Amino acid sequence: MADPGLFEIMFSLRSMRKLKTDPIPQDVLDKLLAAGTQAPSGQNTQPWAFIAIQDPATKKFVQEKYDAGIKERFGKFSMDKIGDDTTEKRTTKAALHLSERMHEVPLLLMVCGKRDWPFQTLPENRTGKAPPNYGAVYPCVQNILLACRALGLGASLTTTHRLHEAEIAERLGVPDDYGLVVLIPIGYPKGKFGPISRTPPAELTHYDSWGTQTPPG
Repeated sequence: MADPGLFEIMFSLRSMRKLKTDPIPQDVLDKLLAAGTQAPSGQNTQPWAFIAIQDPATKKFVQEKYDAGIKERFGKFSMDKIGDDTTEKRTTKAALHLSERMHEVPLLLMVCGKRDWPFQTLPENRTGKAPPNYGAVYPCVQNILLACRALGLGASLTTTHRLHEAEIAERLGVPDDYGLVVLIPIGYPKGKFGPISRTPPAELTHYDSWGTQTPPG
């Protein structure tokens, strides 16, 4: 498959939650993981690790915990309260579809992060487990999402699993010094990639100070 080019990839990268069950070849998975490891990190610490979940029983366990988290956090979705044929309704239906069928997705990629106290947290305030190094792990995640798009794979960044993180970490055998940062369901999409809707940069950019949205000169 031809690489569509970096900017075409970025401008058509959308969350794909309806995925086929076709397996992902190992060489394709290797490319995704290699892309993730090319992300920058402070002092080149590379504080990430991956669990490629493909075992049916383990995927079902994760799906059940994820779905429970969705229901706990958002309650029962009332589709009747959402207008017909709206972006909100389509997004909600896709989220429910993924939540209820995540175990059918060929690959659930858990991106873990090494726990490390941020420097602004004083030693006397460091109680319990340190958080993962999110600032380093998220560029790794974005690289993986971009690589998925380049290779024609659908994916979405999800974090609802963290509502049941301890149980999932125990099932996956993740050591205590790592946190479960992001869960990425990956598969060949049932839908098509296309243009995405985003706020124009001109509405978000301020020059030299907040409120100045006209470029100098």
